[in-house]
Amino acid sequence: MAASNPHKWASLPDPSPAELARAAVGDAKAFRTIVERYQGMVYSVAYNVLGSHTDAEDAAQDAFLRCYRKLSQFRAEASFSTWLFRLALTTAVDYKRRERRHPEPVDVPELVDEAPELGEGVSAATITAALRDLPDDYRVPTVLRDIYGLPYQEIADVTGRPLGTVKVMVHRGRASLRLKLRPAEGTA
Repeated sequence: MAASNPHKWASLPDPSPAELARAAVGDAKAFRTIVERYQGMVYSVAYNVLGSHTDAEDAAQDAFLRCYRKLSQFRAEASFSTWLFRLALTTAVDYKRRERRHPEPVDVPELVDEAPELGEGVSAATITAALRDLPDDYRVPTVLRDIYGLPYQEIADVTGRPLGTVKVMVHRGRASLRLKLRPAEGTA
């Protein structure tokens, strides 16, 4: 499953209150509909936080388990997709914290082959590799800010870091990406 465009999630229709109520009381078909509709969003959030397809799949599964358990607590103060996005984000950050305690080296296969060019000779594969090479402390806040457009304060709340620290991490993440994506001397 590939990462997808965060802007297309805004157009996903929220489940009706009746669908949510059925899923909250254990209707498997109603919950399956929710999973099928939002699996791309949840996976993409997890992948962009974790940088690994395997970890993203595990975290996405955890997010849907949390969703199933907490669905009766959803109060429609925000849209369902916003609520699920926050749940997925929190789950991915929690997963990262847990895995940091038990790191296990894994070879990640290159999944991006003939990706489209994004201007000035930079491909999606190059950007993905550059993001993957960023230290976790820089990658997570930079992705949340620049890919998902979250405000700094919300990133601070989700990651449990002070606002100033988040701003510095995003700044350093961007600077590191600029260096990694800069054309080599003598080419161009």
